[in-house]
Amino acid sequence: MLEIHLLEQLVAFANLGTLSLAAKKLHTSQPALTRSMKKIEDELGIKIFIRSSNRLELNQTGRFMAERAQQVIKTDEDLIEQVKSYHRSLHTISVGYCAPLPQRVLNSIINNVFSGMTISSSMTDDKDFIRRVKDGDYQLAVVHHKPTDPTIYSKKIGHEDLYISLHRSNPLTFYPNIHLKDLNGLSILRLSQTGFWAEMCNLKLPDSHFLLQIDRGAFNELIHNSNYPSFVSGYDIKRGLVLKNQINVSILDEECHVDYYLICLREKQKVYRELFNQINDQTIS
Repeated sequence: MLEIHLLEQLVAFANLGTLSLAAKKLHTSQPALTRSMKKIEDELGIKIFIRSSNRLELNQTGRFMAERAQQVIKTDEDLIEQVKSYHRSLHTISVGYCAPLPQRVLNSIINNVFSGMTISSSMTDDKDFIRRVKDGDYQLAVVHHKPTDPTIYSKKIGHEDLYISLHRSNPLTFYPNIHLKDLNGLSILRLSQTGFWAEMCNLKLPDSHFLLQIDRGAFNELIHNSNYPSFVSGYDIKRGLVLKNQINVSILDEECHVDYYLICLREKQKVYRELFNQINDQTIS
């Protein structure tokens, strides 16, 4: 049976056309590569090269074999990646979050339930989360719309209201509530990683300039020492986790009032039963 490394050497020779170039790419010597080509012929029991005094080239059968060898190498690489991916799935739970608040609340719960597992999480817009759960990129995910796909199991885990936090000197603080259009055009402080909220802001506030901050500590420091508005969660307002010199004004737009759902493949529901039993529609509230 031909070893994969011999096929890789054959493909390199076929692609580059000369032994010297192939040997250089493969970080081996030309005599060693010549011996490998001879070994391939010996294993096959047929000639796949045309030899002349100072040149080696593939014959028609050799070119056919090089094409098939490339396919075998790709299959071998795919197999290795699939096995590694399966092994990771036995020891790692990948979670997709659509917003910062669900990640803050659920991280500790998930880590406690699956204390022997590695938890890998990421945050982005959830428009592809259903597909990514079905493809196995995520084992769990949090979305802000109730899924309708019958292959997906979901459970409501709470609700979030978005407010705008304004310095007391801002004239918008005189209103009990406002619309997003009232904020359009303002310079607004915002964390850079906010999941679907970022896309909502870009769509609803096209004329605003967002002062993006990566570090939450630096973000809070800027709020404290500037007059820039920023968004704040009703979750934090209820718990007094806001700055005292700020006024938090409700935003009426429906996009700023969302429900969250934890999802997994329906066929995997039993695997995550303990987690789903520990959460309810008031986990985030």
